[in-house]
Amino acid sequence: MGLLLALTIPQSNSFAAGRAQASRFTHFGGSASAFGLPLSGIASSPVDLTNFTNGMLNFQEVETLNPADATSGPPGQLGPLFNNTSCAGCHSNPARGGGGLALMEQRLSTGGPPVRIFAVDNMMFGGPLAQGALGQIFTYGQIAPPLGAEIGIPGNVPSACQEVEIARGFSPELPTCIAESANDSGLTGTPTCVAHRQSLPLFGDGLVEATADATFEAIAAAQPSAIQGTVRMVTDLNNFDGPAAEVSQATLSALGTPHVGRFGWKDDFATLVGFSADAYLNEIGITNDLNSQPNTTCAMGVQQYGVTLQTADDPEDTVDATGRADIDRFTDFMRGLQPPPPLPQSAAAQTGQKLFEQIGCNGCHTEAITTAPDPASFLPPTINGTPISTTVNKALANVTYHPYSDFLLHDMGSLGDGVNDDPGITHDERLMRTMPLWGIRMREVFLHDGRATDLPTAIALHDGQGRAAAAAFQALSAEQQQEIVDFLKTL
Repeated sequence: MGLLLALTIPQSNSFAAGRAQASRFTHFGGSASAFGLPLSGIASSPVDLTNFTNGMLNFQEVETLNPADATSGPPGQLGPLFNNTSCAGCHSNPARGGGGLALMEQRLSTGGPPVRIFAVDNMMFGGPLAQGALGQIFTYGQIAPPLGAEIGIPGNVPSACQEVEIARGFSPELPTCIAESANDSGLTGTPTCVAHRQSLPLFGDGLVEATADATFEAIAAAQPSAIQGTVRMVTDLNNFDGPAAEVSQATLSALGTPHVGRFGWKDDFATLVGFSADAYLNEIGITNDLNSQPNTTCAMGVQQYGVTLQTADDPEDTVDATGRADIDRFTDFMRGLQPPPPLPQSAAAQTGQKLFEQIGCNGCHTEAITTAPDPASFLPPTINGTPISTTVNKALANVTYHPYSDFLLHDMGSLGDGVNDDPGITHDERLMRTMPLWGIRMREVFLHDGRATDLPTAIALHDGQGRAAAAAFQALSAEQQQEIVDFLKTL
């Protein structure tokens, strides 16, 4: 389990630090100081604000290699394969809970789809690390593989999913080092598909989670057939490997109920606790009460610098004396985050919004969605079965938010990532969740793999069901295109 956070940490100092961090980012104009703050209903409740604050601090905590049952030092059991050492390491722009900057995660498979997540891009990442009394043990950062390649395996014959990547211009000849060994129970053989993904911002995700399935289904039903989104029904419990015995029946029941997927680039999860449990294992390498089995045992018992890299102490994240596990606290934080605050619109931005709708971008980038009247009726409780508070339920209920996304899957043609998460969905390797545009003014690069460095390029690269809108954008005058960009920079 991760470090237990003290409830006595001054909340005002925590939020002051968050505002100070956020104010450094003014990309595309406008301060980011309002990013990363809690919903007003949560901020006014001392108990819920404490849960949110502790979740935020746990979110930014740097995990360690110490075993989960360590007698001294912070418990953690990081890795052995991971993308980063904390949630905030990949979700920090422009404030805690945001997206990534230059960091990417890699996903790969052996033998074709489905592509499994293995965190393999932490070579010489993070700078020097210390391990308790041993002092500095990784002088140049964490050891892991990429050698400058965005995709490709030396000597690999392109697979069906790699063909999608090659069509986008990536070379399969770039050298990539993949972490594997004869003792690796999770990843063996030569990977056949590697894909990069940006970390998604989490602002406003509590409202997305609190939206009824029927609302997303109605959005899809109202869309023209040419751009109609795919509703992916998911059962979060099916994504986990071995829930622990201490998971309550109420939690198992909630996570075992199918819902419309809405989180992740492929709509893999319907709940934030499910999203957290998946990320804790697959991005940081820490097993938990929902994902209790490690992806690999390749480092089991291996010693480096006097430290055992992996021990049989799974699950590592369990419910502690506060009644919450780390994944509960991550959920508290994400569920309470305010949506990105929009900026005032200039006359050009107002014209740009009209053009945005005129060329059909709003067909998938839905402006307004309203949450359910009683989110507590379907949101899962904590691991030990504690339901959301009446204050949180009220803060999430009947809220109209403006994400500029339908949160549905769309066939994006060559813009797909080559990842097939669901064999039951046709051409899943081309399907991507509509990226919410709220807060996009704070992004540095765009699209799921960061291939576009400006908004006009991101729009132009839309393919498949987004091709008509992209063509309509390109047919506009330079002045009209800029007006659409001006509009997007207010979101």
